[in-house]
Amino acid sequence: MQLIGEFQVALDNKGRMRLPTALLRQLSAPTATTDEQSGYEFVVNRGFEKCLTLYPKPVWDAITIKLSKLNRFNDRNRMFIRSFYLGAYPVTTDSADRILLQKPLMDYAGLQDDAILVAMDDRIEIWSPDSYQSLASMDSNAFADLANQVMGGGEDGAGAQDGPSLDALFGHSGI
Repeated sequence: MQLIGEFQVALDNKGRMRLPTALLRQLSAPTATTDEQSGYEFVVNRGFEKCLTLYPKPVWDAITIKLSKLNRFNDRNRMFIRSFYLGAYPVTTDSADRILLQKPLMDYAGLQDDAILVAMDDRIEIWSPDSYQSLASMDSNAFADLANQVMGGGEDGAGAQDGPSLDALFGHSGI
C-alpha cells in the first residue's frame, strides 16, 4: 500500500470528519461489517509527534503481529508497547465516509474545526493546521541536511554511498 497526498478536512462539533474520496480510492475495497454495510476499517492512535495516526486495518494488524513478538519482560519493550497502544481504537467509515475521533485524541493533537490529512506510505497522519504549518515550514537547508543524514549513506544513512571512499582511492585517510 502506497498512500500519498495532503488533504484539508473539516471536523464537525461531534469530532466527525469525512475522508476524501481521492484518499479512499487509494485503499483496497471496504470490508463488509456485521450489519451488512461496508465501510473502510482503520485504527487511530497517537502519533509520535502531536498528531494522530490513522492506520488501515491490515497495516495495523501487521504492526501488532510485530509487537506481539517483542519480549515483554524487557522494560523498554513494555513501555513502547504501552505507549504505542495508548489511546488506540478502531474506527469504520459510515455511509458518508466519515470517521469519529474521540475527544481525548483530538485534545492530544490540538484538533478543533479543521485537520490536515497527510498520507505517508501505508498510514495517514492527522494534524491540526497550526502544527502542520509549523512542521511544513522547515528551512530548505535543514531539510537538505536531514536528507543527507537519512538518505545520504554513511554510518547513519539508509542509502549506500556512491562510488569508492577517499580512503579506498588513495590508500589512506585524506588526500
